[in-house]
Amino acid sequence: MDSSLTYKALSRDPASVGPGPQSRTVVVAGGKALVRAARRSVLARAGLEVAADVADASRAAKAAELYGAGLVLVDFGISGGCVLAVRRIAESAPTAAVLVVAPDLDQEALLAAVRAGADGFVVETLGARGLIRAVEVALRGETVIPRAGVGTLIEQLRDGTQEQASVDGVELQLTRREADVLARRREGMTTKEIAYELDLSAVTVRRHLCSVARKARQRQARPLTLALESTS
Repeated sequence: MDSSLTYKALSRDPASVGPGPQSRTVVVAGGKALVRAARRSVLARAGLEVAADVADASRAAKAAELYGAGLVLVDFGISGGCVLAVRRIAESAPTAAVLVVAPDLDQEALLAAVRAGADGFVVETLGARGLIRAVEVALRGETVIPRAGVGTLIEQLRDGTQEQASVDGVELQLTRREADVLARRREGMTTKEIAYELDLSAVTVRRHLCSVARKARQRQARPLTLALESTS
């Protein structure tokens, strides 16, 4: 068994899929043309019917509905945005599973995809066999989550509340992750150091800092806002 993945049954209502087995038709969406062609070839060799490969979020949703797709394989870098693509597919083709493929495991990207309605999240390093296995699992109505990402989902479920933090005497409502990042910034840690300690990407750390800075700016905590925005 591939130790890098874990699976859990979805609560999707089987009756909503309609009579007969789940469609094995797949739509490949997003990524460069050569990447889509490679994924299409891998899936076709596994016996799956790849009805279309499209470049953007809008076409992904339309193709999923048009071909009655059982699954849409969405590249995280899809034109129009991964979250938008997942939401549009869920609206246009609610019975289709959505599996997001990303270059690496970014915990915030995983959460964003799942919140948008994705049924799975896999990294490119799984290779062809891992991708096929993930697709087969998703087509059975189960979720596909990297083992390294399970902790993030559990943490999110346990701590969906916000924390109150004082910034230059102004009280702000921060998410737990924002509070974690802010605390380390106050200790003088750099973006890279924070990313390493919290197992996040540098981009995600900067996103949290920008969010804190925006909240502080709205509450007129200007000195810290400048410090957050100017520190690399």
